[in-house]
Amino acid sequence: MLILMGMLLAAAALGAYQYYPVHVQRKALRQILSKQNDKLDEIRTYSEKLPMLHRQVLELEPRAKEFSRLFPEEQGFSQLWQQIAEIMNGNHLSDQLVRPGQISCSEGFCSIPLEIQCSGTFENIFEFFRSLEQFDRLIRLEEVHLSNASDLSGTLTLQAKAKIFYQAKDAQK
Repeated sequence: MLILMGMLLAAAALGAYQYYPVHVQRKALRQILSKQNDKLDEIRTYSEKLPMLHRQVLELEPRAKEFSRLFPEEQGFSQLWQQIAEIMNGNHLSDQLVRPGQISCSEGFCSIPLEIQCSGTFENIFEFFRSLEQFDRLIRLEEVHLSNASDLSGTLTLQAKAKIFYQAKDAQK
């Protein structure tokens, strides 16, 4: 009987010895499956949001293009001055002066202050402002002063302060 108990105990020990690594592997496999199920649920959640995000991207693309147009990535001084001069010439304004000020940068944008002076009729100056409104960059007029010519010929002198913006180099990254 003692031998039989010893053999049963040895068989139980051998079974436990064989079963324990399988038990550990099974436990590790359950943990991996649980993590994978959690990841799969997360992927399902994100994939359900994809159509909505795709619609948002399509809706925002025109706004992003408009932003890039209004706030170009470079200063473009020569092109800017040429365009303003063309607008002034197209609106028959004389005594033209466009003088840049000190550039200032903050929060990803830089601004170029401009001092604008010209002379012309009220209609010409009004059309100049309408043309600036259609300008391919954002121009913010901060001060506008109109004064009559001393000879009362109907000619006005425009003195304005404006700002033109562009993206700062470090904001593009």
